[in-house]
Amino acid sequence: MLRQALLKSTSTFTKSQQLRCLSSTATRFKNVSEEDWSKAYIDTSKVANNAMPQTPPTNPNVIPNSMLAAFNNMFDRGPNVGVEIITKTGGFVLSNNVKIEQPLILLNGSAFLWNPPPRTPGHMPMKDWDLDAFKIFDIVSPRPELVLFGTGKELAPLPEEIRKYFFKKGMQVDQMNTKHAAATYNVLAEEGRRVALALLPFE
Repeated sequence: MLRQALLKSTSTFTKSQQLRCLSSTATRFKNVSEEDWSKAYIDTSKVANNAMPQTPPTNPNVIPNSMLAAFNNMFDRGPNVGVEIITKTGGFVLSNNVKIEQPLILLNGSAFLWNPPPRTPGHMPMKDWDLDAFKIFDIVSPRPELVLFGTGKELAPLPEEIRKYFFKKGMQVDQMNTKHAAATYNVLAEEGRRVALALLPFE
């Protein structure tokens, strides 16, 4: 069938072009029998995307050579990292089984250690903080739509200058105690929302 198709496709060529094409084809396929031609035929209507899938290797150490296996999503960071447990000491156990005993930021599916200024005794969290503590949100791309703040064991309001800082960057902010902020983040991240989480441990 392939040879018949080749003969048909050469009908629009000049006589010399036909001879060169047929000569080249005959050289390439001169050792192929009629039985081989019939076995090589594939009904493309029964194959997804008109492409014949490669037979998977039986040896687990062999990497397939299929073109599809060569493509990887460079933006796929794997599953989002969430907060599984808040420990009695105020630390966190993440969904990737990493335990962290200090403030952290969850952003674009990954966890980052956070080194915010220490809390001033007798003052609310984030009171008089330098905005440099939030510089990670200046360089991240894509930026989150919403930033959740876990303010520790108790809910505390965000200072106005911090709220304005995020609003100017087009990010909404909300604050909760750390336990509720972590739970809310997990739900929104699973829904595919561009959400970030900044957690202060229990004190």
